[in-house]
Amino acid sequence: MPEIRKASSIKSDVLRRFYDEAFPERAAFLVEHWEWLYRSGRFPGIDSLVLVEGERVVGHAGVIPVKLRRGGQEATAIWFVDFSILPEFQGKGAGKALTEAWMAMCPDRVTFCNERSIRVFLKLGWSQRSDASVLSLPLELSGPMARFGLLGSLAGSVLGLPWRATRRVLTAGAPALEVKPLPVDAGGLAELLDDPAAAGTRVVRDADWCKWRLLENPRRAEHVLASAGGVSAVFRLFTSRGRRRAHLLCIGPGPAAARKAMAKAFLRWALDQGADDAWAAASDGAETEACAPFFKRRHPLRFAWHSDDEAARKALAEPMPTQGIDSDHDLMFP
Repeated sequence: MPEIRKASSIKSDVLRRFYDEAFPERAAFLVEHWEWLYRSGRFPGIDSLVLVEGERVVGHAGVIPVKLRRGGQEATAIWFVDFSILPEFQGKGAGKALTEAWMAMCPDRVTFCNERSIRVFLKLGWSQRSDASVLSLPLELSGPMARFGLLGSLAGSVLGLPWRATRRVLTAGAPALEVKPLPVDAGGLAELLDDPAAAGTRVVRDADWCKWRLLENPRRAEHVLASAGGVSAVFRLFTSRGRRRAHLLCIGPGPAAARKAMAKAFLRWALDQGADDAWAAASDGAETEACAPFFKRRHPLRFAWHSDDEAARKALAEPMPTQGIDSDHDLMFP
């Protein structure tokens, strides 16, 4: 059985070779920024783990530690991310052993997972549900229709202008946005994005979290803070796989009508920026409802959780409102 070690103990060139093999599209980003992404060294005893065979990394279990708030109390929890076992080591118990070692770091654990990884989690007593989704809307059609060949691409080009025009009609009545770069004050950001009084179990977006997730983000320049009607939001504009993408990462607390208006204003902003795709991810029912009239595609996500504490298990069994900014969804794009 390969040895389980902390990722922080592995030489960068050895990690690079694994990332190139397991996550080729994201390898360059991970090599440069994995310590930021996994919050390495910021939570004692919590570190991403790897499987090592000789001088080769053959498995990986990434971790993003956060605080969860429930019933007015806060506790550390860990997101299970970037789980991968190289093919020649699959089916030999390596994934189970790595997951068990990962679970031992923290009593409260959550993840969004795929069909392969959920099989490992279920064997270890995890629970699952599918109340989260990725919401998207293509604003440029020739790219998506290229899968139908040259005629599809040409049709997309012809239909592109009227398609964008009809999308713009959807934004009629959207409030005027104040859009500016992210401020340097992490505490001020937390006041706009966190909601300590909200019911249920939620990721805590306090000053420390805002500093890490936004202000220390190596792609911070791609993010903006938008405000309208007393509600704030975080947008991201960037290019990935040749497509200009506009991401609605978070809508802060506020009245339902103002949050829905913010979703509409985001779509108008995305069109104004020449985005090819608009995107959001949420298990937050309020955000999903706000976005539903504008994002016509919905891809369900599998959420799984596990806790050593009975009260925490019951709390996590209830809907846990998350938005794209609360996990690594947005960070999966190369």
